[in-house]
Order: sequence, then structure tokens, then C-alpha cells
Amino acid sequence: MFIGNKINRMFFNAILFLFAGISALSCFDKAAPDSNDSKDQIQIAIEKSAGILIEDPKINALSVGVYKDGKKYTFHQGELDPGKGNTPNDSTIYEIASVSKSFTGTLVAQAILDDKLALEDDIRIYLEGQYPNLEYDGQPILIEHLITHTACLPRFFPVEINELFNTIDDSLPSRIYDIEKDYSKEEFLTDLRSISIDTVPGTRYGYSNADVELMAHILERAYEFPFSELLEKLICEKAGLRNTKAHLSTKEADRLANGYGASNQPVPHFANTLWGAGGGFKSTTSDLLKYMAYQLDVNNLAAQKSHELLYEDEYTQIAYLWPVTNDAEDGTYYNIHGGAFGTQNFLVIVPKYKLGISIITNQSGPTTQEKLWNTVDKLLDEIKKSP
Repeated sequence: MFIGNKINRMFFNAILFLFAGISALSCFDKAAPDSNDSKDQIQIAIEKSAGILIEDPKINALSVGVYKDGKKYTFHQGELDPGKGNTPNDSTIYEIASVSKSFTGTLVAQAILDDKLALEDDIRIYLEGQYPNLEYDGQPILIEHLITHTACLPRFFPVEINELFNTIDDSLPSRIYDIEKDYSKEEFLTDLRSISIDTVPGTRYGYSNADVELMAHILERAYEFPFSELLEKLICEKAGLRNTKAHLSTKEADRLANGYGASNQPVPHFANTLWGAGGGFKSTTSDLLKYMAYQLDVNNLAAQKSHELLYEDEYTQIAYLWPVTNDAEDGTYYNIHGGAFGTQNFLVIVPKYKLGISIITNQSGPTTQEKLWNTVDKLLDEIKKSP
């Protein structure tokens, strides 16, 4: 079995953030120009695996994208809003949550190639003012530590959000949103001065959205361009992504899927008042297919560099914000999970098979991650059997 139960520690950490989500109509379209009237084995595999998941009464809607050997497939089923008949399609925009981190990691890889920064740089080089607290025993936080979650920063800024997880119930998304909605970048940097770290950076893995938001600020300082423009110029234009961004226009927001929590009631979207680098991006299935092609392109230096292993311990292997798994049968592959208040998704890149998979649902609860993971697992097994 391709994936089975090989969920690394990053995914277990992501489960904590998943609880922030407490947290039939169908169509199939093999994306142009590859569509035809007959179904091949991959089409059948997608329908079979995804069809089982959509039978779950908790799953309102589902979108699947598969990239295999240069061909693109999409599958959409269900209703985005129960009773409204609004089946998702290739233009439906979803919150992709922590899958955003893979984009940020790739931007860091590009910055290194552009000599804008280096992995061994003390992050304080790129910060205004003094931050004597961002070191331990004389050892500073480096760029490498931010993109491997080993910087010892809190999981969330503002720090009071971390305490909210002591009481997990259906009100948690709204309680987090109420704190985040007025939180500014300036307050983030002020709070960064107030924290202390308790171990040598680079020696202990600790999943953190604050790491990645700070990395976005550093990229802005290194390039002297807004982070949103860096995303557009350095990834989206190159990969042909037209609907992937942290902040949507009013017209684009009309295509953003509503999210549903554990009790299948509507929940807010992320407030996303910071850079969005750690979990604020939105995208479509069609864009994610292009992103898979971008990541699988062996001539794409930034993508290939972003796959280089930077940290490992007993439970975790991580490249440039990409979780890494080495498998005797399937080679080295990259998979990342995103959990928003009302959306969950996985993105998997498997170079050995020239394969990528994205699976998204606009429902987020304590069992959603496992359901999606099992569906990806089954789908991968089926695709491997296809000629």
C-alpha cells in the first residue's frame, strides 16, 4: 500500500489545527485538452475512490485533481451548500490552509537560488530593530529553522490563540476568528519581541504557523517586494496559476466555497490579516493541477530545490516546508495536509510515478483528515495498477 498509516508527526500536529474546524449531484470532467468520451483506468479509479467518500453524510462536496504523466483529471461531486444544488467545479475556489506552506517553501528555495538569502542566515538580519530574544544559549534562529518548524516559536500568534485549544467545541472557530480579525502585521512583529525560546534552534521539531508568517516578512525584506507580488511573479505566473492567492477580490470571493465544521454547520473563513503564508491561500482544482506539474518539472530549479531534505528525527522528515517520506517501493514523495475551520485537503507529489493528487472537501471535523487520507491511499493504489 502506498501510504497506509505512514502519517508523520507533521500530520499529527496538523490534527490539532484541524480541531479549529470543530470543528446526489455529481459531475466528472477530464480537464482539457485531455478530455474524451471514453474513460481510462485513472478516470475509473478516481470515480471509484472518491465516490465512496462522498457517500459519507458528513461530506457535503468533494473535488479531486489528478496529474499523471502530463495528463490532468478533475472530479467534482456533491453540493457545496446542502440543499442548494451547487456542485463544485474547476472554478470553485477553496481555502487550502497549510498546503499554502508548500508555496512559501518554494519561494524560499527561489530566494536562495536568487542569492537573496541563505539557509544559514540569522533571521535578525532581515528584521528592523533589536530581537535579542530570538536566540538560545548564543545560538540564533536561522532561515533553515523557520522552514523546518525547528525555530521554537509558538504555534500561533497572537499567543492567546494557543490557549483556546484547552476548550475544544463548536465555538472554537468563531473564538479564534474574533481574535485574529483585528490582528495586524505590526502587532505580529511586536509580539515577536515578547516571546522567549527554550532550546537551541534547529534541534526540536514544533509545528508552527508563526514560523511561516515570519518567513513571508523576511522574503519581503529580502526582495523589497510585497509577499503577494512575490507569490504572483515567482510561482503563479510561471506555473499559469490564475486563481491562487492569499486575498481575493470581491468577484473572486463569490466563488469561494463556504466551509462547514464538525456539526456540519457553517463556520467562518480564516481572517487572514497577516501574509497568509502559513495557511491563508485559496486556490482551485485546476490551479492545483498546474501546481503539481510545476512541482514535478525536473527542470524547475526552485521546485526541485524545495524538495531537498533539511531536517529529520525519529518521526519527521521535512524539506522546504514539504513533509517528506521515503518508501522502498514508491521512492521519495511529498505530501502536505491543510485544515481550515471548514475545509480540509491533501496535496501529494510522487516523482517516481510523475503523479500528483489533490483532494478537497469543504467540511472540517475531527475525522475528516483520516477520511481524506484513506481516500488518497485507495486512489494511489488504484492508479499504480493502471497501465
